[in-house]
Amino acid sequence: MRIALSFVSLLTFILILAAVPLSLSVIDGNVTFSFESMVLLAKEYFVGLWNGDSFTYQEGIDRVQNMMQDIPAYFLTSLRYLLLAGILAVLIGLFISYWYSKTKQEWMKDIIGFLGTIPDFILVIVLQMGVVFIYQSTGLHVARVASRSADENAYLLPLITLTIVPTIYLIRTLSEKTYDVLAEDYILHAKAKGLKKPFIYIHHVVRNVLPFLKADLHKVIAIMMSNLFIVEYLFNIRGITAILFDGTMYQYNLTVNTLISLVIVYFLIYWSIRLLILILERVFAHD
Repeated sequence: MRIALSFVSLLTFILILAAVPLSLSVIDGNVTFSFESMVLLAKEYFVGLWNGDSFTYQEGIDRVQNMMQDIPAYFLTSLRYLLLAGILAVLIGLFISYWYSKTKQEWMKDIIGFLGTIPDFILVIVLQMGVVFIYQSTGLHVARVASRSADENAYLLPLITLTIVPTIYLIRTLSEKTYDVLAEDYILHAKAKGLKKPFIYIHHVVRNVLPFLKADLHKVIAIMMSNLFIVEYLFNIRGITAILFDGTMYQYNLTVNTLISLVIVYFLIYWSIRLLILILERVFAHD
């Protein structure tokens, strides 16, 4: 019952959010809002589910596309990038947080803190310019600066962009928890027994840090999802968000279906990373 209620609430929010731009109008310099227009748009969408109209959108002047033909490939592309970035962020965050909690090299902390303040679009431009500079200086082609087509996607730079911000967030968060765990009596007792640091970290620290990682998982994925729009646009990746830019104008059905697809991607990423954390708990955090 709770899941069904959450689903209905989420769907209602998406229908309302997508209808807001078409429900606002300016008359004699005054902004007006039409609730009737919002209800009519939602009603037409549900009617269109039966005859298929809700899954079509206009591309170009007179070209009508079927989203059911386009979405699977776009959906899998976005899912692939986000899943890889999520796994990398979790693994790198867990590894570096231990070092970060103990290091006294403030300059390294300053670098990590600085990277966390760089806007995504600036990071993309810097990475692309860096690749171009290396190629012009050495002739070495280290990465694609953008995707040429759906079959020739850029991978390295988009993954770096999607990974770096959530990784830095996890490093900051988990390093505080790691520092607290390392001060616990059972850690001191393990050190007194002469246990090696890697053993202590794997069998004692990780076990007590993973619950905090699970608690912050929604924030981590939300960071990646918000970056997805910028990454797919600037790297010309044919992902889910690219469908929004294919239309010639704002289209209600297109927006609703895209947002629903993003929600599905969100939960697939969430439960995939939860599975990864479960594996880490079973393999590395057992007695």
